[in-house]
Amino acid sequence: MSPTIMVVEDESATRRLYRFLLQNSGYNVVEAEDGVDALEKLMVHKCDLIITDMNMPRMDGLDLVRTLRQNQSQVYVIMVTAFGTPDTEKKAFRAGVNEYLTKPFDFDELERRLQKYFARQNQGDD
Repeated sequence: MSPTIMVVEDESATRRLYRFLLQNSGYNVVEAEDGVDALEKLMVHKCDLIITDMNMPRMDGLDLVRTLRQNQSQVYVIMVTAFGTPDTEKKAFRAGVNEYLTKPFDFDELERRLQKYFARQNQGDD
């Protein structure tokens, strides 16, 4: 069964691009337009990994991750941002982010990180 990845991104064109690339790589994709939408969809969909933007309306990526961790969710989170600084990276990791990417990034780099993560998960299932 293919892993399910939630993409949390407020820009619809970027969200569609993620969906297209991830589905072509064999993943199931659930889309959310911000943190509030993501939390609502997580009540219905089980996701193996979340890729979230940092800056979004209503609820940003940091608040989303903080809420997930407060609710004891161990879902793996990759945060992406166009506004990356050492300070925002520290804040992201303190909030509970597992990996951090600065936009623009090469999709192949994201794919390598996803493959590495899911390979580790599959080793644990043996």
